[in-house]
Amino acid sequence: MARRVAMRIRRPRFRGTSTPVVTVGHSARRLVALTLGSTVLLVVVYVAAVQTTLGQALEDLVLWGRPTESPDAVDLAWRALGTLNLTVAVVATIGLVGVAVALGRPFLATGVVVAIAGANLTTQWLKAEVLDRPNLVGDGAYAYGNSFPSGHVTLAASLALAALLVAPRRLRSLVALAGAAYVGVVGISTLTAGWHRLADALGAILVALAWTSLVAAVLAATRGSMPRRSWRAGAGGLGTRILLLGALGLFLVALGLLAYAWVTGALAEGPLVVGPEAPLAFGLAVAILGAGALLACASLLWALRGVTLESRGVANDPGG
Repeated sequence: MARRVAMRIRRPRFRGTSTPVVTVGHSARRLVALTLGSTVLLVVVYVAAVQTTLGQALEDLVLWGRPTESPDAVDLAWRALGTLNLTVAVVATIGLVGVAVALGRPFLATGVVVAIAGANLTTQWLKAEVLDRPNLVGDGAYAYGNSFPSGHVTLAASLALAALLVAPRRLRSLVALAGAAYVGVVGISTLTAGWHRLADALGAILVALAWTSLVAAVLAATRGSMPRRSWRAGAGGLGTRILLLGALGLFLVALGLLAYAWVTGALAEGPLVVGPEAPLAFGLAVAILGAGALLACASLLWALRGVTLESRGVANDPGG
């Protein structure tokens, strides 16, 4: 009798829906929320940066401040951008598809193609057919015409996020860190080379994130499984925390852009005056872009937490 009582005391009491269990259902809902959130943020970034005078002036200030006097920086930017072309995109996509097929996940392989193709076709369609950029700053504009979103950054982000879908669960944190670094380098290179504005790069990341999370949500809901349930439903593992802390730090630093412009009186009526604050604006834009890349990978890593997107014959866990 004493032994039976002791066993009852040690056994944790199940609390039903209040028990902090992360299941396939949780991950699917997180991925859907991430898709919707990315889409809303895409619209917000476009309206704020492209359809307002202040947004256009700030972005032009960033480009005027890029390090054109440093040939090495510009050369590195061109080299980074040279790694992205149609051949590289096809080879990388085939490689990711091959890994998914080798792991016995044909539906995931199809999802990778849909996510990469969908993101890049959407970017080209938005830039060429849907969105425009009215000249709100007059003759002082850095460049004319629409460049939102960036095709190069969309390609880099779609490949990096698709790699996160294919990676085994235990390697997702490392893949997310590497992917965030790659996307950040490509995005910063587009600014350094003067090819794109800050909003173009951020918008491209959001397009890729929306498509990848949508594909992942469908796979998780229809083919996903969770071999081991997680009893800690917080911010996620160590990799997620590192990405989130890095993004938070960069965002806090980047808030200095508007603070500096306000304190120095640069936010006067009309276009911003290009002066010594331009290099600082470029540096803070780099921080914003780096934070955006980190946050995109961290959010997808968080939403995918614990779930296998194709179960390979394991029964789907509909819980949650």
